[in-house]
Amino acid sequence: MIWYILASFFPCILVILFSVVTRSKWVGTILVLVLIGASIQKGFFHNEWIIFIDVVSILAGYVIIDQLQLHKKEDED
Repeated sequence: MIWYILASFFPCILVILFSVVTRSKWVGTILVLVLIGASIQKGFFHNEWIIFIDVVSILAGYVIIDQLQLHKKEDED
């Protein structure tokens, strides 16, 4: 059960974090996709539903970062 909860929140948080750090929603999303893809390649996923939930969570993170415009914050000097 914990795997489903982690799959529903963790990729979303990673997309938001990487997008804010790199200041690009595309780079943040691609980094998370590469990370999830490498995990799938290594066989760390036990179920196809977890992969589906990960993809939905990545999409949710992308929509959140796009709506809130967090990747476009201006530097305050």
